Order: sequence, then C-alpha cells, then structure tokens
Amino acid sequence: MTYILSSNVPELVPFLAMIAFKIPPALTILQILAIDLGTDMLPALALGAELPEAGIMQQRPRPKNRPLLDRGLLLRAYGFIGMIETIAGMAGFFLVWWSHGYAIADIQRVTPAILAHAADPTVTAIYQQATTMTLAAIVACQVGNIFACRSDRASIFKIGWFSNRLVWVGIAVEVSLLLAIINIAPLSHIFGTGALTSWQWLILLVCPPIVLIADELRKKLVCTKIKPI
Repeated sequence: MTYILSSNVPELVPFLAMIAFKIPPALTILQILAIDLGTDMLPALALGAELPEAGIMQQRPRPKNRPLLDRGLLLRAYGFIGMIETIAGMAGFFLVWWSHGYAIADIQRVTPAILAHAADPTVTAIYQQATTMTLAAIVACQVGNIFACRSDRASIFKIGWFSNRLVWVGIAVEVSLLLAIINIAPLSHIFGTGALTSWQWLILLVCPPIVLIADELRKKLVCTKIKPI
C-alpha cells in the first residue's frame, strides 16, 4: 500500500504548482494513468508475493482497533517517500526547461499557449521532453521504492536482493513500459512524450538509490525494535 500511495504525491503536486506558479502541469493525465495503470501494477503485485519477515511470529500482535491505513503508513507514503519523488519529478521538469534556456518567467510566458495547444513546435517539443522527464523520474524513484517497501522496518540488506524474484520481473516490465511509452512512435504520440537525451537518462539513474538510501536511513533512525513476546 505504501508503494502504491507514494506516487500519488508527485502526481498531484504538478497541478498544484500549475495553479500556484502559473506554469504548465509537469505531468499530463494520460501520463499519470501510465503510472497508475501501467508501470506500477506488476511491481505492486510482486510485493504481494513477499515472503513473511523473519521473526514475524515473535512480534506482538497487531491491535484489533489499529486501522490498516494508519498514521505511520500514510506519513511514510505521503510525507516521506512521496515528497522525495515529488522533488525528483519537479526537479527533472525544470531541469529540462533550464537546459533549453528557459527560466521560470519564460515558462510562465509560454504557459497560456501550451495550455491552449497553440504553442510553436519548438516550445511544444521542450514541454513534452520536460513532462517525460517528470514521468521517468517518478518511475525511476518507484524502482527504488519497491525495494524500500519490501518491509516497513527490515533493511533490504537483511531481506536479500533476490529473495523475491518477482520483484525483478516487475521492474523489468516497469522499465520496458516506460521505454515503450517514450520511444515507440504510436505510444509516444498518445502519451505526449518526447525523447530524452543521454545526460537526462544518466540523471535518472540516481533516483532509485536516493529513495532506497533515504528509507534505509529512516528504518535505522526511526523504527524502534519491537520487543519479542
């Protein structure tokens, strides 16, 4: 549930930023659907096949009145991992614009034309590349998130990288779908994506370890040891 909910934050913030800063949305509706109904599906199912954690039967029983969506889960999904993914996605969006020489004021200037689908082809191409960078950054963050979400307290180094091989199948499908949406002409036209450059792909490689390392630190610093029965 944490894995699925985390990506909701970077999907929502682009539209809040559009209202607050008068810029075009960093994601389109179809790109959001590509995440929720496409790239996130198989990794989430793979997490459902996760083996029980070692020592689970020595932990105290969960209180009967404790909700499944408790405060800790929501804070981790929305306030921690979701915010990291949001920063990565929005940073990717602005980085593309800035690489083409557009400051915030310049983006605001071309926003009405973009929203009216009347921007010139050059601006449209930059905007498509910027939203693609946001989309790819969120998906890349989710690759790190799937390893983080294999447990809410145990380190991935204790669980093992290959103890759930379905996770790797889910990642392979996730990345393949992303590449198809970006690089296959009919799909790129439907989802409004643009090709990314080599340096942009290299930046995306940083996203998975950032999410995973951040959650590893959270587990080490925040999670308390549960006393055995």
